[in-house]
Amino acid sequence: MAEPGLTPAPSVPQPPQPLHLARVLWIASTVVSMARSMTKLADREAIMNQLQVMRPELTFDQVDSAASASVFLGLAMSLGFVVIYAWLSGRMLAGFPWARMVLVTFGLISVVMGVIGLAGLAGGVAATAGLQVTALDVVFGLVILAVDTTALLLMFRRESLDYFARMAPLRAPHRPPR
Repeated sequence: MAEPGLTPAPSVPQPPQPLHLARVLWIASTVVSMARSMTKLADREAIMNQLQVMRPELTFDQVDSAASASVFLGLAMSLGFVVIYAWLSGRMLAGFPWARMVLVTFGLISVVMGVIGLAGLAGGVAATAGLQVTALDVVFGLVILAVDTTALLLMFRRESLDYFARMAPLRAPHRPPR
């Protein structure tokens, strides 16, 4: 029971189920993207061949070192993106509007680029450009596109918007009075 003259602290609204699912989907999207990168990075011979074509003056040892570095860098970046998306989606779930907007921006970029990529693939642009696209690349692209689109839509459902509206006063920056 509160003491007389003291007002109880306002209760913090709980995030709705669609936002919990959106958080899981954002993380899942980056994990699928990481798996996509790992399938590309696992083909060390293709990486070495590509490096040899790009820089024919390099020795075998130099190409081997560059391939190792690119595999390590690719894996580190993929893992970094998983960590960033997990952190951002956690901040979004806690009601921080800036995290929501960052995720919306990243998600829209991903969806637009995914649609452009699939349209280019269907239109033959990839083949004309000499890009090798496998069925696995298409499957990964479609899964990431579907997951990102769903996560975006969940963040704009009515209950999600209501939650962010209720959280706005709690998450607004507190400025000292003048």
